[in-house]
Amino acid sequence: MRYHANARTNVQQRQRIRQSRDPYRVQARQLGVSVATIAKWKQRPVPQDASSRPRRIHKALPPELEPVLAALRQEWLLDLDAVWQALRQSLFPQLSRSAVYRELVRLPLQRLAALRPQARRARGRFRACPPGFLHLDVFYLPRLDGRRRSLCLAIDRATRLLTVQVYAAHKAASGVAFLAHCQRFYPFRVYRLLTDNGRECTLRGYRARGTTTNVHAFTQACRRARIRHSLTKPRHPWTNGLAERVGSTFKAETVHRFHFDGVAQLLQATYAFERYFNEHRPYKAMGGQTPRQLMHHWYAKQPQRVLRDPALTFTTW
Repeated sequence: MRYHANARTNVQQRQRIRQSRDPYRVQARQLGVSVATIAKWKQRPVPQDASSRPRRIHKALPPELEPVLAALRQEWLLDLDAVWQALRQSLFPQLSRSAVYRELVRLPLQRLAALRPQARRARGRFRACPPGFLHLDVFYLPRLDGRRRSLCLAIDRATRLLTVQVYAAHKAASGVAFLAHCQRFYPFRVYRLLTDNGRECTLRGYRARGTTTNVHAFTQACRRARIRHSLTKPRHPWTNGLAERVGSTFKAETVHRFHFDGVAQLLQATYAFERYFNEHRPYKAMGGQTPRQLMHHWYAKQPQRVLRDPALTFTTW
């Protein structure tokens, strides 16, 4: 139940006031309120607070002009000044600009961008491909012991097999180390990577862009391993939506759910999520199968693509 901001009594006290036969002064002294308050709740039929809203709200815009204002805004998509000038010059000369804005807020029609029709981006599906196409993403973890650590995750498009690693720094060396970890972790050859434009994976978008002749260490490592490295378009995170979605799931089930007293607890929760995701969490888009089941399915269907028995692939926890 909602109470008035200055309420001095609650529902139980008000019901007691209505049922009591003691004098008003005695009840007021017992509850620490005025005699007028006791008399008010004796006469009121219900113990709920009445609305403090005025019975009649005076508005600068007459009610008969509201449909005209809504039509100018919704159908003609006129801005605030155009609506104000149209109403003032034709129907209501003494109308002020602020009165028009207050009426738009009340309707509510104050945001012109929300009224314009917007073309919805078609939701596509990732092209099917054999195991070895990895989606990578990197994001920061909560600050512990005065330091911010970064988490690198990779998920395979075909099997949804996930691996994560925590690093102390958010730089190129972390990306190279994580690439080497992926090559050891996955039981198949990694032939393509899709990442965003973070500084741990590329030099694109940072200082000296267009003039630098250096090659990023992550790019060099991909070339040595004969891995094709692709980048998403800037400000288009949905291009790497598979990794973005898994990253949101990781945060929702770990760092946004639990409080960690130290780095050891954070690492334990991180690698426990990896094991749970790979072995026990069914993937709805893949027919309710777990990533480990999908991996064994590919091993039975195309064993030539797998370098070693998937049963030997374990998490680091």
